[in-house]
Parts: sequence; C-alpha cells; structure tokens
Amino acid sequence: MQKELLSAYLDGEYQNDHLLDSLCQDEELQQAWNHYHLVRTVVRQETTVLLGADFTAKMATLIDAEPAPHFAAQATVAQPTPVEVEKLPFMQKLKGLFAPLTQVAVAATVCLVAVFGVQNYLQNDHGVAVADNPVLQTLPFTNNIQQVSYNAPSQDVPTQAQLEQQSKRINMMLQNYELQRRSHTQPLSAAASRE
Repeated sequence: MQKELLSAYLDGEYQNDHLLDSLCQDEELQQAWNHYHLVRTVVRQETTVLLGADFTAKMATLIDAEPAPHFAAQATVAQPTPVEVEKLPFMQKLKGLFAPLTQVAVAATVCLVAVFGVQNYLQNDHGVAVADNPVLQTLPFTNNIQQVSYNAPSQDVPTQAQLEQQSKRINMMLQNYELQRRSHTQPLSAAASRE
C-alpha cells in the first residue's frame, strides 16, 4: 500500500506529509523511490547514460553467453509421417467417429444446395417468385367458374312460388307426423297406467 501511495506521490496525484515522514525513515521505501525515479527517467528518455550507446551489443553478448536449454536436444526427434499417424489407435477411433458425421454433413449440404437452387430457379430477374404450375389449382380443367351450390346449374334454381309451395308441403308432413305420434302414444300410456 505504501508503494502505491509513493507511486501516486511521484506522479503528483497524492499529497500527504505522513508519507514523507515514513519515506525518510523507511529504507525499503527509499529504495522504491530510487527505482521509480530511474524508471521514469528511462521511459521519458531523459538520459542515455543509464543504458549507454552499446547497450544492445552488451545484451547480445550476454544472451550468447547463456547456456543452451537442455530441451533443445529433444527437438531433434523426427516427426511421425502421415502413414505412421494413420496407424495410431487414437486416429483409428477418430476416423470411426468422423465417418458418419462426414456423411451426414455431405447429405445436409446437398439438401441445402438443392433447396437454394430450386428457390433461385423459380425466381425471375426482379426477385419475385414465379412458378410454372401453381401449387393449388383453384380453377377446374375447363376453366369455367361454377356456383358453389352443389354444382347445381342456374336454370334449376327454384322460384319464390316454388319455395313457398315446398315449405307448405313440409309443414303438412310435420303436422301429420305429430298427429300420428300423439294418436299412438295415448293408447300406450293408457295401457301402461292400467297395469
């Protein structure tokens, strides 16, 4: 926490007399103060004395003097050939897994191409879908439009007088039925009450 406050103080973002007292008494904070000033000087490129003109040459010499890592000897092992890789049991299992998936992917791609091909084929230059044969035939083969009253021709449509006469006949039949029903139910109900 003290070093964060010290960094903020160095940037001019924090002012506190207590921090200055602790800086004067603590050697670790004084060392951090020196490091922060050194970093700031190098970042701002205020001096070339610290790194020197031959810094890169010195660094290259130090890197060359470093001992080589021991894992470099293992890197000389040859990589397996594709034929050797195919013989591995893991690859055999992987082939068995991906063969059906590949077949499904090919079938799905063919279906997708067929659907898009048909859709594009049925569109004209303006992008409006036009089909040669309509999906639902609404006109009969003779191209004559007929009325929807059970395909009855218009000459057989009854007149108002014919409809009234038909209605009278139906009413007479209903009255006759009602009279017959009453006459047959009265003797049965009388017989049932005697017993």
